[in-house]
Parts: sequence; C-alpha cells; structure tokens
Amino acid sequence: MTTQAGLIDLLEQQPDRFDPVTALRVVEHSGMEVQITASVGVSIGVLPVNGVERKEDSIRVRSMLATLSGPTGSLPPVFNELAIRETRNRSRAFSSFIDLFNARLATLFADASEKYRFGRLLRWRNPTENTFVKALLSLTGFGTARLAEKAKVDRDMLLRYSGFLSSRTRNCANLAAMLNDFSGLPVEIEQFRGRWLTVSSDEQTRPGRANSRLGIDTMAGSAILDRASSFRVVIGPVGYEDYLSLRPDGRRIRELYALTRLYAGDGLAFDFQVILKKEAIPCSQLGNGTVRLGWNSWARTAPAERDSGDAIIIPGTDMLEDRP
Repeated sequence: MTTQAGLIDLLEQQPDRFDPVTALRVVEHSGMEVQITASVGVSIGVLPVNGVERKEDSIRVRSMLATLSGPTGSLPPVFNELAIRETRNRSRAFSSFIDLFNARLATLFADASEKYRFGRLLRWRNPTENTFVKALLSLTGFGTARLAEKAKVDRDMLLRYSGFLSSRTRNCANLAAMLNDFSGLPVEIEQFRGRWLTVSSDEQTRPGRANSRLGIDTMAGSAILDRASSFRVVIGPVGYEDYLSLRPDGRRIRELYALTRLYAGDGLAFDFQVILKKEAIPCSQLGNGTVRLGWNSWARTAPAERDSGDAIIIPGTDMLEDRP
C-alpha cells in the first residue's frame, strides 16, 4: 500500500486515517482530474474530508474544509438551503458554481498550512522546484520572481547571506562581516559620517521673508551637516592589485555597492574609502598609461610614511550604478 494507487484506495476506504491536507495532496498527485466539492445538507460531517469517489479519469472529494456552502459554510444559511433545493430537483448548477470557490479556498488553506513546514513542502511540492531555496529567498524578501534581478544582486549571494538579510535589525557589525566575507578584504564601518545637505533656495533664511524667526527656523548658509543618515565603508589597508580592482567604475566595487545598498536600504547614504598600504604606494611617471589622476597617482620622492586613504568613492558620482 505504498504506491500512489494504494494511497488512493486507502483514502477511498478509510478517509479517517488521513489528515485533511494530506488527503488533498494525495488526490492532487494521483495524476487524475480532481474535483473538490462541499457537502450539501444540514448534517455536519465528522471529518473535514468525508468522502472520496473515484471514476475513470477523475476523483471527486467531498470536503468541509474552509467552504462557502454546506452546514459549516461561511455564507448565510439561505445559500445552503438553495443548494439543497436545487439538488432535490436534480440540478447541480448552483452547487457546481459555489464549488469553484470551495475548491480554491481548500487549496489555499492547504498551502497556508504548509507554508512554514519544510518537511511537507519537500514532500509534496514539484520535485523539479527547489523548495528549500525558494523558502530561503522568501525569508530575505526575494521570493517573488525578478526581484533579485532588480536589486542587481546575484541569487547565490542572497542565499549565502540570507541569515543577515532576513533579520529586521540591521547593524554595522553584520554589514562589515558580510562585506569582509564577500570581498576577502578588511572592512570596517564608520558610523555617523557627516555629509553636507544642500538647502533649497526657497527654504533658506532671507531678511524680510519666510524662515526668519530667530531660534525657530532661522539658519545661516545654504547647507547643513547631517550625521544621522550616512556612514562610510572603509576597505583596507589593501595591496596595490586589490586597490586597482576597486576602481570607481569596476565590477568589484559595483557588487559591493549593490550588497551594501541591499542591506542598508534606501534610507541611508554611504560612500567607500579604499586605503592603500604605504609600502604599496607607487611612484607616478608621466607617459604611463595606467596612471589615473585622482586614483592611483601620487607625487612623492621618498617612501610614504602612512597608508593612503585619499580614495573616496561616492555612489552616483564616481561610480556608474546602472552599468551592466
């Protein structure tokens, strides 16, 4: 009795040995057309699935699971009375119409009961679909198709860091650990990094106009220093080869940006600082095609005394965020 046909026979003869969700899954995996109908009458059945009738190529399941009609249906009793009267007149038109919704509700109820039960998901879902991977993506918020593509983050990366991404509490320690693991480089997060926010001209203080109440909305200047909504990702100290791989328009820095943006969200601003080891700082020579002003060109005649932290990469200006 371990084959699918044996399970159908057992369900047909002894439905009380199956819980309702398992009964529905057994008939769904039988390969035959499944019809889920609600019981018509006033007597309440003792089982949620109280009958299975098998024909040549279809199976009919009488269910009281989350139904609209029937003795335990959610619709007013007048609908059940109408179904009883129509059935006595040998017409199942009304009952068949209601059963369209009953079948859908029963399926949704079964899906909801299995949503967080990996054992059931792996047992009954499509064998060609990796249910465990889909569950992990759903925990990170990327279970819906194409969401990961819009975030410009590889799916394997989402799975690798699903523990970090599924947590609602975001902190700099987890972000640094994630970026360190992904890049293989030393990473630190500098919190409360100040940035200047430009104040629009109509909100600036001008004599004789609005925003000129002393101690309330008066301000001097056209920008304010904000430290509450920005941070800096400090990478390094690194060697020269790693330094070049983190160039502003390179693939590696774009991947780090995408992962940081995904974790931090859109409410925070950030930039990158790449620190080059002092012993790796090269001497610039004119005519060298690899020299890039502001990135890997230093004017010096003696060995550097400290690491170089001059390279600041600001997303949206130095880095092309929308490049493939």
